[in-house]
Amino acid sequence: MASGSRRDIYAETLAVFDERDDQYEPLTTPEVAQTLDAERRTIHKRLEKLAERGRLETKKAGSGSRVWWRNSADASSQGDHDQETQPRSETESQADDTSDGHRLAVEPADGSTGENHSRWQSQTLESLIDGLGIVSESGEYLYVNQAHADVYGYDDPDVFLGEHWKMCYSDEEYSRFQDEIIPALSEDGAWRGEATGKKQDGTTFPQEISLMASESGGIICVVRDITDRKENERQLREAREFNEELVENAPFGMFRLDEELRITYENPRAEEIIGLPDEKESSAAIGLDISELPPIVETGQSDLFKSLKHSETIEFSFPFESIYGKEAYFTGRAVPVHRDGEFDGAILMATDISERRQYERDLERQREQLAALDELNNVVRGITTAVIEQSTRTEIEQVVCDRLADSGSYRFAWVGSLDSAHDLETRVWSGCAGENDDVPPVRTLAESTEQGPVRKAIDTKRMQVIQNARQELSSGALRDHASQFDYSSLAIIPILHQGVLYGVLGVGSERPDAFAEAEREVIGQLSDVIGHAIAAVDHKRALISEEVIELELQIPDLFDTEDVPPTAGTITIERMTPLGGNEYLMYGRLPEGAIPVLEGLSERLQGWKDLQTFYETDGVVRFEQHLSAAPLTSAIADHRGNFKQGRIENGAFSATIQLPPGIDVRSVIGRVQETYPAGRLVRQQQVTRSAPSLQDLVNLLTDDLTERQRVAIEAGYFGGFFNSPRHRTGGEIADSLNIDASTYHQHVRKAQSKLLEVIFEEL
Repeated sequence: MASGSRRDIYAETLAVFDERDDQYEPLTTPEVAQTLDAERRTIHKRLEKLAERGRLETKKAGSGSRVWWRNSADASSQGDHDQETQPRSETESQADDTSDGHRLAVEPADGSTGENHSRWQSQTLESLIDGLGIVSESGEYLYVNQAHADVYGYDDPDVFLGEHWKMCYSDEEYSRFQDEIIPALSEDGAWRGEATGKKQDGTTFPQEISLMASESGGIICVVRDITDRKENERQLREAREFNEELVENAPFGMFRLDEELRITYENPRAEEIIGLPDEKESSAAIGLDISELPPIVETGQSDLFKSLKHSETIEFSFPFESIYGKEAYFTGRAVPVHRDGEFDGAILMATDISERRQYERDLERQREQLAALDELNNVVRGITTAVIEQSTRTEIEQVVCDRLADSGSYRFAWVGSLDSAHDLETRVWSGCAGENDDVPPVRTLAESTEQGPVRKAIDTKRMQVIQNARQELSSGALRDHASQFDYSSLAIIPILHQGVLYGVLGVGSERPDAFAEAEREVIGQLSDVIGHAIAAVDHKRALISEEVIELELQIPDLFDTEDVPPTAGTITIERMTPLGGNEYLMYGRLPEGAIPVLEGLSERLQGWKDLQTFYETDGVVRFEQHLSAAPLTSAIADHRGNFKQGRIENGAFSATIQLPPGIDVRSVIGRVQETYPAGRLVRQQQVTRSAPSLQDLVNLLTDDLTERQRVAIEAGYFGGFFNSPRHRTGGEIADSLNIDASTYHQHVRKAQSKLLEVIFEEL
């Protein structure tokens, strides 16, 4: 480890101060470096070493700078040190200094000199805990203490004497000394660091080594085996890495706050909590006061965090919307941290319980839905029973609204219908207490938008449901309506019976997720329950009413007249008898020459099935035409109307029908035009029936007949079964009705008995 001959760099450095007029004047590192023409870093190290030895004084002077000046006590005693001229051996001279430049020699207590001094010096060196070795300029060991021998695994220190110091290192480490360490030692006069030593048995060990160049050109070497320290450092490092990995991969968010509660660190989970996008390098929350984060401010719990400054551990649980707009719910705690008895910040841990909260909310919502569903079933059963007891349509609708509004699941209910101008009007309502109690909600909804839920329910004849109305409705007017009438969910249920739309039922609920699938299915049953009840009331009213709406309809181009024979006349239609399932039997008369026309219609028109003809008198033929899903007959039946008469002439079809008052005529025309676009209304008028018509009498007489009995006797009458002679046998009529002959005769006998009973006993 030879360093070569060299000057005393420390004396040279001190001379910069001593040669000034005022040797105690403070100097900066750049000033000393400029005087010595040396690097600032090198001079700074020398000045630090001299300050450690007490030769200089120092203090900070501004940010990042320092000044130095001579120690007055050291300067005054320097002359005495310069008088030390007693000759000494090379080993003794080198052994007087340790790696940090302090003297190793210890003066004996009795003040003896000479041999006693050398003996005391030798004892002092041997008592050192660290290994001490002194090598000559050529690199051979001149002195080694026992601790040095122990470090390298030798029993006798004398083994080292005269040997080169490279015996203590591998070839690779020796090259490192030559290339890096020795040049640094030559430059600075001292070097301290770590190396890898080699023991006697060839094993290696980590060592801490301090080297100092002696005045004679040799090197004083102090070594210490740091195997245990390295192991401790390794364990600490692994523990630190484990802790860091634990924190980095923790399933909860962890924040480090400084003494001002500013966020200085956040683990990846915390970044997710804050809402850090994947493409950002660092969170926008770093450096922000945790209590001033906008989402925490919104919770109103900012002051809670300020308790940390008073050494209080806090716990929190609140909804949290991060600065990136991510909604979540968190719980956690924050623990204050102290250093030297002073508050030094806090560690905050937060756990995202959003999924758990969502699960809890889902359970609660399911419980609410089950409770609402159970209550709704009871309400629907009660409504079904109650509407039967009502005698008018208004009473039916009002009892429905009252029962729904009185339940705990719904806020209000109302029924609306279309007037003659096809505008929506409110008929009845219950529980609709808005800003003005007499403002029915359906009017506002209808006027809000042409494409709103009410119009859509009318157009599609399907239930329309809106949940979270105040957030999800696109129309501002509809959102305002939800706020005005205090509801979150809304169901618009079309009231239908046999395809006829009687109006809509609106039901509002404060529950934001009301009308889920199961609840929707139950409340949807009210559509037919109410529709059936209204239809029954209308039918009863139609039977006893003297007023009817009479319509004349025409389909001008029912078929092409080019193939009509010249002998064809007018086909008269007298009766439409429903068979059920949208099947009908059409009865009438026609001239014999018109039979090809009727046969042609059966071939051309969809739904015209089997045709039966039989002669009534010369030149006049009766017919029975089986129809399937005929639009006009279906519309008449659905609206409780009466087919009065019809005819087919010159390719055109016309019919006169009667409907109960209040029926939506346009819906009837619309049903016909779906199949025959050219169909049109020729005449509409309200007429008074001065006396019951045959049909009215039949309706009254058939109140006690079953549907099968009524169809049997009606088919027999119009089919010629009761004529004399009979035009058709009971078996033939039975075939038309798709039943056997014995069943038909049984139905006819029972019907005749009931009709005769009415005629002779009640009229």
